Parts: sequence; structure tokens; C-alpha cells
Amino acid sequence: MRPPSKLSSVILYSVISAAFIGPGTITTAITAGVTHQLQLLWAVALGTLGCLVLQEASARIVISSGLNLGEASKKCFGNRWGQTLMVIVGLTVMLGCAAYEAGNILGAVAGLNLLSEVNTKALTVFIAVAAFVVLWTNKRQVISWLMTVLVGLMGVAFFILAFQQAFSVTDVLKHALIPSFPAGSALLILGLVGTTIVPYNIFLGSGISKGKTVPLMRIGLTVSVLVGGLITAAILIAGTSVQAFSSFPELALALKEKLGPVGSLALGVGLFAAGFSSAITAPYASSIIASTVFGWDDPRRLRLVWGAVLLTGFLFGISGIKPIPVILTVQALNGLILPLLVALLVFLVNSKALIQENYRQRFVANFILLLVFGSIVLVGLNQVEKVLITVGLWESSKLNLLAILSLVLTAMVGLWAMKRQGAT
Repeated sequence: MRPPSKLSSVILYSVISAAFIGPGTITTAITAGVTHQLQLLWAVALGTLGCLVLQEASARIVISSGLNLGEASKKCFGNRWGQTLMVIVGLTVMLGCAAYEAGNILGAVAGLNLLSEVNTKALTVFIAVAAFVVLWTNKRQVISWLMTVLVGLMGVAFFILAFQQAFSVTDVLKHALIPSFPAGSALLILGLVGTTIVPYNIFLGSGISKGKTVPLMRIGLTVSVLVGGLITAAILIAGTSVQAFSSFPELALALKEKLGPVGSLALGVGLFAAGFSSAITAPYASSIIASTVFGWDDPRRLRLVWGAVLLTGFLFGISGIKPIPVILTVQALNGLILPLLVALLVFLVNSKALIQENYRQRFVANFILLLVFGSIVLVGLNQVEKVLITVGLWESSKLNLLAILSLVLTAMVGLWAMKRQGAT
């Protein structure tokens, strides 16, 4: 018996929450909980809202126009400029998928290491082969169901840890809704927002939306993104139970001492599910990006794309070599590309030539989208700044300057969007 259409939509879009909760998200959220207790929960809420707004806009463009983001870009900007823009954005995002794939695989391995004493290299091979088998099926339904199971595992594991803490519902809601800026928290705030809103998720969400209806898309996206946000919040809450965090084995030991065996078991299961799901969704998203940017439909070409991403992650993971220069380059490029991609969404979703009247962006939706854009610009500029500081080209962080620049760029994009609404 086939599941109801609403349930099918939720299952289909479960890849979104599976994609943005990876080992990096766990590390950032736990660090925030260890360092500032519940005070940064609002940043998780902001990132979740931003993710939902961007996913909804990109999916609505695809559903309204019947075109993918690459085709829509070419229609609005012309074949030459539209294609060039999408190639630059797409290749950069695909490079990011490859650069971070090793971290996804090793995150899954780290989770299994907390549950067993199997050799790390053997586990690395196991995770890579398992991801390969899932991707080789080339069946969206199989991937969606597996992501639903893995997200469910993550949810159960991290909610078990979160519910062991002594906070009341009032405490959690207060810190989730009222922003606070404790000393030294600026970079963690940007990290919590940035780890939730990732470039390849925008392509992933729009790629699986073609042929869907807006109501079902909104149900699937809303449930998926909100579940992802709740799991991230649960991870942060779990982090409040320990005094320090430097590695997952040490964290597992601390949780075991405080909560008993269930503490380390839940962390192992959650970390494995987060790493393994991201190890699948990153290559999967790369193939969707290649299809969007280059118009490829041949399964053999798309297998080469996701195969290259998976192989890159496996080789770096099995060798123990950390591609630091590549990761730094990708971080800097993503810091520039993500704001560009969001500005493109603002442009496309307000285009009268592209979007039908009943799908058109309204004032409130545009205002929220611009707030998200401003936040992303700040996160992106901060990523670029961190890379410049790391390589010695920038002395220290200047967040005030970055904030002013973000406001200026947001105002410019807002005026641009207003002009687009008046254009035919």
C-alpha cells in the first residue's frame, strides 16, 4: 500500500534535514552548548528559519516555472550570462561537496568507533562501500526512505541526550526566541547559522521539487527543516551537560559518567547517522547540481559526478590526509558564492517573466528573505575573513565592518527586488 501523498512528501524532503546535520553541525552545536549553555538556541532557530525560507523560494521557482534553477537563470539572464553564472556557482558548490566528504565519512566512522572496536580503516571502507551501493541504485525513493530512517535515528539519539538535562520548556523557549550575545559568542552564532544554511541544500531541495505541487512541497519542506532544526537544538542542549569538548571519545566518556551507558551509546548512534547520511547526500547533491547546471540526464554521467565526490572523500579519509588548503579555498569561495546564490533566488522569485502571479513573492515574504540574505552575507564575509586571517592576509576579525557591509548589500538587493517586481 502506497503511503499518503503528504507522508510521501515528508519522506522525499527528509534528505534536506539529513544533508544539513553532519559532523560539522554536531561539533558546532555541542561547542555552543558547552560554552554558552542555552544562550545560543536562538541562532539555531534563526538558521532553521533561513533554511526553510530559502528552500521554499528555490522550490517555488522550479514548481512555478517548470524549469530547474539553471534553466530559470538562463531565461532571466540570457543563455551566455545565465549559464556562466550557474557554472561558477555550481562548480564551487560541487567542489565544497568533495572537500567535506572526507569529514562526513570519518564522522560516521567516529560514531561507529564509539559503538565498537573495529579497525578505523575497515570502517572507512565499509561506510564508503555502503554509500556507493545506496547511490548506485539511482532510486530517489530508496535514498529518501534511508534518509528518513537515519534522521529518525539521529532524532531519537539526540533527544534522549537532551531530555536528560534539567532545563524546563520555558527555559528552552525563552532562549530559542530571545536573542542574547554573550561575550565571545559572535563566531559561534555565525557558525550555527552557517552550518544550517548550506549551498548544496538549495540545489538539492529545488532538484527534488520538479513536478510537485506547492502545498505538498511546503508540507514536506516544513516538516523536514523543522525536524532538522529541532535535532540541532537537541544536540546543543546535550552539549550543556559537559564542561569541555575537545574530541568525540572524550565527550562520550563524559556523557557516560554523567548519564550512564545510554549517554555514549546515543552519541555514537547519532554521530554515525549524521555522518553516514551526509556521506550520501553530498555526492547525491553533486549529481543534482551537475544535472541542473549542465543539463545532464544520462545516469552514467551523473554516476561519474557522485562517484568522483565519494572517491575523493574516501581517499582523503583512508589516507588520514587533511586537505586543508582545499578546505580553506572552498570556505572562502562558499563565503562568496552563497550570498550570490541567495541574491539570484531573490531575483528569480521576483521575476514577472518567470513566476506566475499566484506564485509571486509578497512583501512580508520578501522582507524575511532579505533578512535571511543579510545574515548569509555576514556569515559569508566572516568565512572569507577567517580564511584571510588563517593565511596571514588579515590581522583580526572586524565584525562591525562586516555587519555594515552586509546591511549595505542587503539594501541594494532589496531595491533590486522591488525593481524586478515592476519589470515584465
